[in-house]
Amino acid sequence: MPWRLSDMRKYDIVNALIATNGYTRYLEICTPTTGFHFSRIRRIHCRHRLIYRCRPGFRDGSEITLRSADDQINHLLDPALPYDLIFLDSYHTFECSLRDLESALALLRPGGAIVVHDCAPTRKEFASASFRPGAWCGHTYCAYIEFVLSHPDLVHYTVDADCGCGVIKKTAPDQLCTSHSDSELARLWRLQRSRQQDMFDFFHQHRRQLLNLISVREFLSREKGERPRFSRLTQWRDTVAALLQT
Repeated sequence: MPWRLSDMRKYDIVNALIATNGYTRYLEICTPTTGFHFSRIRRIHCRHRLIYRCRPGFRDGSEITLRSADDQINHLLDPALPYDLIFLDSYHTFECSLRDLESALALLRPGGAIVVHDCAPTRKEFASASFRPGAWCGHTYCAYIEFVLSHPDLVHYTVDADCGCGVIKKTAPDQLCTSHSDSELARLWRLQRSRQQDMFDFFHQHRRQLLNLISVREFLSREKGERPRFSRLTQWRDTVAALLQT
């Protein structure tokens, strides 16, 4: 089965960054209802997974290095043990998403990257503030935009794939193309936020600039990544795994 650019998934983006940059220390922060593909991450020197909102006894067949029964995670993280790459598939409230971003930044080595899932919801019903059954991206997109606007020293772009995968790099600004978000757009975003308005319509209208959105083809060119090789067997395995989790 031929691979298409539209097939790019969050774990492909993670794996491409690992391969291109030689990252050896990986942390995934997720919940029992997000993530799902820890086993698809490249075998490297250190792979850790932290799951929060994780009931006692929960298992899904992959390693769980750290777990928290509630939303709290900072007591589990040691800034003295930094990571090259941190993948966030948060519980998609604004509060949890922003907290995970700040926690990840505190653990990130210079030259490292954070990958954030669900940054580009395509429909308003996917972007509700609180949990809804089915596809739910929540307010992760709001937290992501707030975070990158508050950290102009970081470089970011968002791959237009798999509900939007944000990439934040702790690197010199001249090493990558910086954000396309201008100061006027940032001002308007913050004005809307201060009025406690629903942000989705504004976001949807300006998503390309706010997210610094790039295509999969641009991502592969920028990161000098290879196209993943899929097989019918791996696609069948993923389908079975998803059915077993429902």
